[in-house]
Amino acid sequence: MLTFWNYKSKFKYFLSFSLFFISLSLLPIFAQDEVETQKQELEKTREKLKEVQERLKSLDEEEKGVLGRIDAFEQKIYLTRKLMKELKNVTTNTENEIANIRVSIQNAEKKIQNRLDDLESKLISLYKYGRLFPLEVLLSARSMPDVYKRTVYLRFIAQDDQTVMQELAGLKENLEQQKKKLNNQLEELARLRTERERERNSLNSSLDLETKLLKKVRTTREEKRTMELELQESSAKLEKLIAELEKKRRERKLTEGTHPLEISKGNLPWPYQGKVTAIFGSQVHPKYKTRTRNTGIDIECPKGTLVSAIGAGRVVYADRFMGYGNLVIIDHGDGYYSLYSNLTEMFVGVGSNVEPGQRIAKVDENLHFELRKEGQPVDPLEWLSK
Repeated sequence: MLTFWNYKSKFKYFLSFSLFFISLSLLPIFAQDEVETQKQELEKTREKLKEVQERLKSLDEEEKGVLGRIDAFEQKIYLTRKLMKELKNVTTNTENEIANIRVSIQNAEKKIQNRLDDLESKLISLYKYGRLFPLEVLLSARSMPDVYKRTVYLRFIAQDDQTVMQELAGLKENLEQQKKKLNNQLEELARLRTERERERNSLNSSLDLETKLLKKVRTTREEKRTMELELQESSAKLEKLIAELEKKRRERKLTEGTHPLEISKGNLPWPYQGKVTAIFGSQVHPKYKTRTRNTGIDIECPKGTLVSAIGAGRVVYADRFMGYGNLVIIDHGDGYYSLYSNLTEMFVGVGSNVEPGQRIAKVDENLHFELRKEGQPVDPLEWLSK
């Protein structure tokens, strides 16, 4: 028997329908900003990697610049690893979005089926009672107010049927949109996985070529001499950079012996306390095996080692630097600078304020660390804790 729906049940019905569509519309918004940011970073990394590949091609054609080629390989390896990490993050988000879309599709299909079941029940009732049903309802009324009330009920049922049909159409349209979006995301996922595999092969190739180039530098006298000259030139450029930073600072404000680094001399925290592989002064370069003047120390580090700031200060440089790889320079004020190079990842940027012990970077093999006083290099081992 067909029954009338009361106002309360209809309100709940309308509310659940509205909330369903609201949830579908808001679901992508919460993650949209994060996904968009990741895609922008991914595109930036692709562009940087393209620039490095062009630079490598140019250096190979010139057949000169050993240090430049090694530096370009290091940067390419770093950017490729960064790209692979970003591709993994975007892939994971895409997989999560696909899972959410599938849930939305299942919910939409379930609601469509429920509405179809409702309509089927009504059609069965209409078939059972036929056209006499509205007349029967009116003739069975006991008074004119009762006739009016039942007329309103009949009109309400007709409007409700129209609402169900509109809802059904909306659900079907949403379902088609979700299925189309699912297909697009599946295609994007396949493309991301293919790109990541391609970059993995490129990384292995770059590592192999860098190893061969390093071996050539270490064993060929001419290449070794060229490398020594280029390292000296790179060191001179770093000296010039520090000198320019020194020009920008004001006169010393603190009296001798009152700077925080001076007070803690001999007890400063290590950026990472590992085995020192190269000390301050004239040394054989730990990586290139060439004789050079070491203006700092080199510390052996396990893969993924976190590097800490030795004191409070402000980051004045955080970028690639020929011969030093990724380099971070912290200005501790009054002419004191600490330098951290050969980094695989940097957590700070220019203008960042850092605190003592703050994690500023990551290194995978060898950390080069320098300490400067009024722009001039000093032996870090005399300042770090024993």
